Amino acid sequence: MEVESAVNTLLRYFDAVRSEEQDDSCLRLLAGEVRGRFKGVELKSVFQPLFPGRAGQSIAHEALLRATDREGQPLQPADVFGFPSCPEEMLFLDRLCRVVHAGNFVRQALPGDLFLNIEGRHLLAASNHGQTFESLLKVCGLTPERIVLEILEARIDDLERLQEAVAGYRSRGYRVAIDDFGCEHSNFDRLWRLNPDIIKLDRSLMLQAEANPRVRRVLPKLVEIIHELGALAVCEGIENRTQHDLAVDAGADWLQGFFYARPAAELWRQPVRDAGAQQFFEAEPEWAFT
Repeated sequence: MEVESAVNTLLRYFDAVRSEEQDDSCLRLLAGEVRGRFKGVELKSVFQPLFPGRAGQSIAHEALLRATDREGQPLQPADVFGFPSCPEEMLFLDRLCRVVHAGNFVRQALPGDLFLNIEGRHLLAASNHGQTFESLLKVCGLTPERIVLEILEARIDDLERLQEAVAGYRSRGYRVAIDDFGCEHSNFDRLWRLNPDIIKLDRSLMLQAEANPRVRRVLPKLVEIIHELGALAVCEGIENRTQHDLAVDAGADWLQGFFYARPAAELWRQPVRDAGAQQFFEAEPEWAFT
């Protein structure tokens, strides 16, 4: 991809739809890195790899947002998504973040898929789900088939609208992942109705399985039910060898967590021949990076 040319093309789109209150330069290329800007907040990308259940080369990366305010102080993504004052601004910010991630992913020219988090309010406000983003992806050199959209379904009460959005995205070739399943009000009835491609188990389940033998026995059955739904099971938030072994023994298809790799601006390029032998990096808890 000719990054500079793509950024200029994408900038014309965002310039055409931004409000007068938003920054003049909402998308730029700095030292080869694509960055966004929204109401004085700088938006950057980091990526965390996902590995197959028995280790090996990374097969996908999840893009995570890093944001700083005008003084250079870090902001949590939840705080950034509190800035939009109307549905139109929410759509703008959500698409801008995903375009920043897509640009930074493609410029590194590695195979594999890209996981992108999608704001729940975007799903409720948008129409023709995935059509506009598909056009933006094309400028970056990506197709929907390489994109997995992560949705926190437990935060969305309007199940019919959510079903409509999921079906719309899947009809265009995107895959859909339900994120953090097992927390808050997640339930299998919603999964049956949404028919996702991938289900990411909340990290709290790994913590409970590590400490509680009953949860440890239930975890393989949970993965089995996910497979019966026709979906892949991802165990995320894995932080040590014990959790890794529990996830593998449970039959998880993909693995993700600090035990394997921390989020970084550069994509993961090294194969993990024995994931269990990788050094566990002491770092902030995963919630600080989502």
